[in-house]
Amino acid sequence: MPHEQFMELALYDEDEGYYSRNMHEIGLRGDFSTSATMSDLLAKRVANHWREACREYGRNLPIIEVGGGNASLALSIRRVLSLWERLRMRYYIVERSSSLRELQMLACGNFLRVYPEMSRALRRAGGHAFIFCNELVDAFPVRRFIYSNDSWQELGWTVAEGGRVIQMPRSCPQLPPSTAFAHWSGEGQIIEVHESYRKWYLSWQPLWRSGVFVTIDYGNEVDDLYYRRPLGTLRGYKAHVMLEAEDLPPLAGKCDITADVNFSDLRELAERNSGDAVQMITQREYLLPCADVQDAAQSHLLRVPGAGDHFHVLIQHRFEFA
Repeated sequence: MPHEQFMELALYDEDEGYYSRNMHEIGLRGDFSTSATMSDLLAKRVANHWREACREYGRNLPIIEVGGGNASLALSIRRVLSLWERLRMRYYIVERSSSLRELQMLACGNFLRVYPEMSRALRRAGGHAFIFCNELVDAFPVRRFIYSNDSWQELGWTVAEGGRVIQMPRSCPQLPPSTAFAHWSGEGQIIEVHESYRKWYLSWQPLWRSGVFVTIDYGNEVDDLYYRRPLGTLRGYKAHVMLEAEDLPPLAGKCDITADVNFSDLRELAERNSGDAVQMITQREYLLPCADVQDAAQSHLLRVPGAGDHFHVLIQHRFEFA
């Protein structure tokens, strides 16, 4: 089974997938934490960024949050908005998991609407929106490749003698688009490619007419992404304990699975749209304008904690031209 198919089933299967049935908590009581569960700092920054975008674009841009999880960030944003802003804001969440959609609607009530697909939210917004996602890309299923004998081969899972599930390479006649292949072709190097994210991103781009798209995630640009990581970045989390790739098959559907994001690939995707302005900064740089360095939780967040220990923010501006 190709790794992308395994990860799709392990995370998103309607009956047994982790995000569909087994992710009950995020934060200290769950399997992992996000910046939204540590402090209101990210919510304050997103709210300020939305205000700036509304002024810049001369319209009241709807907010579209992609992958809202347990709605903790949406609730934090609601808390930091004024009453007038809450009344005039249109807040949409795009979430593919039906169980998480139910949780989000229950938690947030009339503050927001939830859609299963990006296209529906964008049509509802009229094509103009402030879009953001926090730790979304890393949750898309990845394809894994290993460089061996002067060629790239794709890794998948197979059952060996004794019933053990192991990784096995096979030939790959056509590689997916990624900057990693040219930069990390060393014997035995393993890389991950978020091809599923690329397909998803391209599917809704024609519907997005103007606004801002903010992507927050852990990862790096391609030159540094696999430094001292010959086995790649794939891993799992269960009760805040990190699991190696080989530990994942027995825990499929019961743990989070993730891989670091290649921001060079994301930048290439954004820059292929003629006229879009693209900026990449660290999470610290993004959050600092709203930070209170005397606040312990915020100070901890500014030190860029988390699974990858290197959070970045990609900001894409799209202006509608006549």
